[in-house]
Amino acid sequence: MTGGGESPLIREATHAGTWYVGTPSVLDRQLDQFLNGKTKIIDGARILLGPHAGYSYAGPTLAKAYGVFDPSKVKRVFIMGPSHHVYFSGSVMTSKFDAYDTPLGKIPVDKETISALMKKDPKMFKQMSFQADEDEHCFEMHMPFLYKVTENSPNGVPKIIPIMISDSNEKFERKLAKDLQPYFENKENAFIITSDFCHWGFRFDYTAYTADGKVDSLTSDPRVPKGGIPIYQSIEAMDKKGMKVASTGSYNDFREYLSVTGNTICGAKPLSVLLAIMEKYYQQEADDKFQWNGYAQSSHVINPMDSSVSYASGYAVI
Repeated sequence: MTGGGESPLIREATHAGTWYVGTPSVLDRQLDQFLNGKTKIIDGARILLGPHAGYSYAGPTLAKAYGVFDPSKVKRVFIMGPSHHVYFSGSVMTSKFDAYDTPLGKIPVDKETISALMKKDPKMFKQMSFQADEDEHCFEMHMPFLYKVTENSPNGVPKIIPIMISDSNEKFERKLAKDLQPYFENKENAFIITSDFCHWGFRFDYTAYTADGKVDSLTSDPRVPKGGIPIYQSIEAMDKKGMKVASTGSYNDFREYLSVTGNTICGAKPLSVLLAIMEKYYQQEADDKFQWNGYAQSSHVINPMDSSVSYASGYAVI
């Protein structure tokens, strides 16, 4: 953290140099490589979902999300993600900082919008400690991409409203969705979900397996029977079923999918909030509300003792 006195409080890029390249010129070239061939802006694509793992694993998938982003009208970005280091209940947490630093440049935090949210619903919107903010990686991993694809846009680099979610339930998620609904309907605002998909393996306490690729035949026994598909294909089948369910924009259907599969999607709660917002916005279900354009796994699990994390990218046109 930098700052003091009247100086702006800047959240340092605490994961630069470890989770991704910290040298500005090298990072800029790497982002160009990730985005090469993946950049095709889609008019009105101001809703994104992308992973937050290290770039060596998830960079190409994250690039697919940002490659379609339409920032032409966007002035601020609500970015929702899970808490990895602190547990809290009854509220979400946002930032006290004035800006997030990246090796490429600074991204301002929308202090006015945060203040308005806290004033309107002080029980829902609270602020992270500086330490919790700098420890959390889910927002930071998106910042270089956000800076890269918006620095030359008509409105320049947008302000951000980080929203970190920990404990939640349906009542809580629908209340948060209601608070954010007016902002969602303003075309000057973008919404981004930062989430990895399935965390599979004994170290994640999750070893669901389906021999035929169908979710209704899931078992907690990861041993592959004769004629059964490899574990990594089972993981992909389960992830893509969840992606298909989310595409309808149905909050209830997605929560039911999570209940049935237990899939360890770390951003499931932020995604659920987004679906509750979209459900209200559209007033009906449709198979093409959310489009998916990328999927990958950190490794192809064959042995039950191995592990992997899945990554997905998608967008919605509003």
